Amino acid sequence: MLVKRFIVIIIAFIFPFFINGQSSESIKKGLGIETNLGYGFIMPHHKSIEYLLEDHVSTFDIKLTKLTFGNKYWNQLFRYPYYGVGFYRSNLGNDDVFGYANALYVFAKAPIIGASNKAHLSWQFAFGASYLTKHFDIIDNPQNLAIASHLNMFLDFSLQSSIPLSKKLLLTNGVRFTHFSNGKVESPNKGLNAVSGSVGILYHINERPKPILTELPQIKNRDEYTVIYAGGIKTLSHYESGYFYASSLIFDYNRNYSLKRRWSIGTDIFFDATNIQYSTNTEKADIINTDLYQIGIHAGHEMIMDQLSLVINIGGYIYAPVEVLAPIYSRIGLRYRINNKIITNFTLKSHYAKASFLEWGIGYVLN
Repeated sequence: MLVKRFIVIIIAFIFPFFINGQSSESIKKGLGIETNLGYGFIMPHHKSIEYLLEDHVSTFDIKLTKLTFGNKYWNQLFRYPYYGVGFYRSNLGNDDVFGYANALYVFAKAPIIGASNKAHLSWQFAFGASYLTKHFDIIDNPQNLAIASHLNMFLDFSLQSSIPLSKKLLLTNGVRFTHFSNGKVESPNKGLNAVSGSVGILYHINERPKPILTELPQIKNRDEYTVIYAGGIKTLSHYESGYFYASSLIFDYNRNYSLKRRWSIGTDIFFDATNIQYSTNTEKADIINTDLYQIGIHAGHEMIMDQLSLVINIGGYIYAPVEVLAPIYSRIGLRYRINNKIITNFTLKSHYAKASFLEWGIGYVLN
């Protein structure tokens, strides 16, 4: 039930970005269909996963694509990128234990070298929800320590090249990294990571629209401060039932050094009720138990597409009274600015390759 709500919120969180301010006529321009076949392997980031891997990974996905053409200024900044929705399917290295993955996702793809109407090298980021046919079960599937739920988060990053074959047809190929995890909403949750190469065809239903130039706005505030509060739930282990609350209070100084990028440095105050397993102050109420808190400092970067941004943070703990999984933590996800002051936040906090919890939150911009 919790992960089903997670899928609904993902759609509600991202979908307005793709349709905001576009007429039905402009939506029709640049529509296309892309299919890809891939081949790769599951990364054995834990011995319990490496021991079970029997096969390589074969992938298939199909996407409905939309080529931007400059009706918004960020189109020009990112060399007229593609965006859209897709479906992904793959095996996971062991059909009996890990099963198969099926995912629905949204994506953005922007050229790094070249332009979208010519041969180009691009990056692609995809985010969505996946259904894995096998998961941990203490009786029927005790070997699967990677995934404990059918429904999971889907993250995918790739580098792709595209070569025009005609006015409507492009040959594509790339290398991609794909991650499946439920954000420790259920345990165990070591996650599954796949690396694969792919080749495919992109067909434009209509002729590709000619790119247009728009006047770029000025950066209104190069320096700003943000405060974000985010919370989530997590489990302790598959041996213990129940959910525990975790939260993050994030203070950031942001430097908007271009219309599409900003750097940040900041402080995190974390609360994690699962730390009760290491605490000697078990008679205290959780809210006043200092063993359940950590403080960290981080550096970060955001890539901005209009009101939506991709967030990456790397941080380290400066206060941790009880054991933590690692001295370094990371954060990756999305933020959406409803207006100049209000931010919505959806990020994943992790320790190396192991998820800690999903951070759902809201924030305020000071400038």
